[in-house]
Amino acid sequence: MMDPSGSDGHSTPSAGGDAAGAGAHAHLTDAQHATLQLLYYVELLRSRWILIASLTIGIGLGYGLYTKFLTVKWYRAQATVTPVSPEQGLSMGSGGAGDMVDGLGGGIASILEGGSADTVTLAERYTAIMNSYAFTTDLVNKYHLEHNIVGVRSKNAPTVTKWSMHTMIADRFSTEYDYKSGNLTLYFMDPSPAEAQRVLGFYLDSLRDKLRNEEVQAGASAAASLQEEVRKSSDALLQTQLYELMARQIQREKIAAVQSDFAFKVVEPPVVPDNYFEPKARHNATLAASITFALVCIWILASDFIRRAKAQLAAINQAPADAPIDDPAPRPGDSEEVHPRFVRNLRPKA
Repeated sequence: MMDPSGSDGHSTPSAGGDAAGAGAHAHLTDAQHATLQLLYYVELLRSRWILIASLTIGIGLGYGLYTKFLTVKWYRAQATVTPVSPEQGLSMGSGGAGDMVDGLGGGIASILEGGSADTVTLAERYTAIMNSYAFTTDLVNKYHLEHNIVGVRSKNAPTVTKWSMHTMIADRFSTEYDYKSGNLTLYFMDPSPAEAQRVLGFYLDSLRDKLRNEEVQAGASAAASLQEEVRKSSDALLQTQLYELMARQIQREKIAAVQSDFAFKVVEPPVVPDNYFEPKARHNATLAASITFALVCIWILASDFIRRAKAQLAAINQAPADAPIDDPAPRPGDSEEVHPRFVRNLRPKA
């Protein structure tokens, strides 16, 4: 080992390995020493590149193949609907030609002033209803989806509660709203494409039935209240106006009960693409390879750090008791053996 700090400007042989390390490190600043340590760790990882590459490629490829051929495939059915307010749907169903002409200007104005905002509100309300506990529970009970969602269970399996059933079916269901077109897209996942399509159709039917029942009940309640007011009133003109309002409420109730596209219009019925939606083999393989690469590098660096720390501790324990405390032993990796080209470039020119 050569000492770069000789008095005549030339390198001279050192008395020992520790002296060579101290001499090689004497002219390094803190920044240069940090760079030297970084190069040491890079060189350490480069020397183990076969181990790193084999584990990274092997585990990533193995997990990708496992995902592609051995895991359960999930298919996602999708349907697109356009929310329609009950007032707009009922007016379109009951209004004649004159009503449509009279309401043309108001309809255009409502679209220009805030029609999209009303659609957003309806989409949010429909999404909240379909994700609710009551809606999911009624859906499972009405169409007997317990076996389809839970599957075949052993005798020792824990009891499935209504809340756990709601959680399982809600995890498969999702929605997405398009602010440009005003359409609401519904998704449902299942290992069977036909079952995913069928359950998503149940969602649409149940949502429309629930909204229709709410409108019918609201109309019936309003008509009953108006009829009670007619009985209490003795004014003939007021009674005539109340009868007209009651007739409109009854008309709304009847139209809501028979209107086929009540509350929303189906743009695209439930369909299932040919390819499965999850799991994504390429994505999982890349993720597994990245995690493996990071863990292997951490393991190599941690093992080297522990080895060097043990060697330094052993050197301190073996040092004489009267050795000066302010003259610590050179740290491993400070000599030219770490990165000789870097250390040679740091030497002062003659």
